[in-house]
Amino acid sequence: MEQVTLGIVGGKGGMGRLFDAWFVRRGHRVLLADVDTTTTAEELTRRCDLIMIATPMDVAPTVAEALGRRMSREQGLFDICSLKEEITAAMLDATSCEVVGTHPMFGPHTDGLSGQNIILSQGRGERWLTFLEAEFSAGGARVSRMTPKDHDRSMALAQGLTHVVTIAMGRTLQKLGVTPDDALSYATPIFKLKNDLIGRLFAQDPDLYAAMVGDNPYVAEMVETFGGALSETAREMVDAERRGALDYMADIRGFLGPCCEAGLEESNKILKSMV
Repeated sequence: MEQVTLGIVGGKGGMGRLFDAWFVRRGHRVLLADVDTTTTAEELTRRCDLIMIATPMDVAPTVAEALGRRMSREQGLFDICSLKEEITAAMLDATSCEVVGTHPMFGPHTDGLSGQNIILSQGRGERWLTFLEAEFSAGGARVSRMTPKDHDRSMALAQGLTHVVTIAMGRTLQKLGVTPDDALSYATPIFKLKNDLIGRLFAQDPDLYAAMVGDNPYVAEMVETFGGALSETAREMVDAERRGALDYMADIRGFLGPCCEAGLEESNKILKSMV
């Protein structure tokens, strides 16, 4: 694999530090630019073959514009934002260099890339798309390609709706006046895990979650579908006869198929590790 000089704008943030260390282990030279570094983003455009935008989503398009007009056709520009349509379009508009939309499906607390999902969206060119795909795959990541639109629709489910439900669960606890500590004495392992996931969300950057939910135009559709499913489930499980509830669950299980047993096996591993 060719060795390259990689620049990371936002390199002192959590994800910037993670990828700095990872690309160095892969044998590449990495230069960082951030608000407290002597190296500037403009300098990266002169010294690097490939530049990563690892800034918050709300400033990423502005960063792309500033970088792009200084980059040549031979260079590559990619981001790691959680949404792809806006930033990919911004990178394409800002420059004539190759562009790759990239979304690591994990956060800065991850130990490494092995076993993690990374989604790539082709913007312009093949060289740097192929390079990143090969590097991430060689590092043990599961790499897939999606168009920016397909990506954002998928994220409306995998991230947007997931976070809405978690936030709503936290709000429910607040309305009931029940703290996670209050529930420790009667929490099942599943309830304990759910409480941990609620705490995990609220312990991290609220701007990130607000952006993943509020800036994705496809989340509203997912929330509407979930709202209908929640009302239907309450009707079938709370208000219905036992036979009706069993039939309702059997219908859903039939759709889910073999992943039910696989999910049981995987979740058992997680729950056992908590003890």
